[in-house]
Amino acid sequence: MTEIEMEQQVLEMLMCLRRQSLQDIVNSPIHADGTPEIDSMTAVWVVSTVGKAFDRPLVRLSNVRRESLRSVGGVASLIRQSIPGQLVIGAA
Repeated sequence: MTEIEMEQQVLEMLMCLRRQSLQDIVNSPIHADGTPEIDSMTAVWVVSTVGKAFDRPLVRLSNVRRESLRSVGGVASLIRQSIPGQLVIGAA
């Protein structure tokens, strides 16, 4: 997945979690990276949920920069960096 595609997936997860429309989430406060802000607990939920799809934790959260857990873009980037390349090759 590209960075944009991963951000879209994170947004879709937030839509389900918050029971809000995409428009509501996109209209929320924007982080310095240009993507919607999220709180750290929500970021941890997203990372954990994606990790379940790989049957393992993606990252050790104590080693993650806090700034990575404050926006949709930061979380998407963290997830992309955490997925081993061999698992991504050929993924739809």
